[in-house]
Amino acid sequence: MERDEATLYIRQQCLISFEDALKMQPETRLEKIFSTLDLNPIISRLPRKHNGPRGYNAKYKLKALIAAKIEQIPTMAALVRRLKNDPVFRYICGFGVIASVPSEATMSRFLRELTSC
Repeated sequence: MERDEATLYIRQQCLISFEDALKMQPETRLEKIFSTLDLNPIISRLPRKHNGPRGYNAKYKLKALIAAKIEQIPTMAALVRRLKNDPVFRYICGFGVIASVPSEATMSRFLRELTSC
């Protein structure tokens, strides 16, 4: 490239959002399962505290634990890795597409909380 040449980068806006793109896809098995489940009776029995620095939504953490069983994710570490690396899986569980996800410790505490109710 010549020194006198200027390089222009034009950033193109997205035509559709991630959420809209997902809505155009066929419904996944997890989405079908979650659409039929009423998790409110379980969530209402939990103490009103939040684990983790941001206070992750208990319903989303519960969905992640259910998804781990359905998807045969063997460990909490593997679940957190999947949540971090798979934006579709993270979105289906309820977490934001680019949001942070609970740590392994937060998910483990939540599971203990669930089993003690």
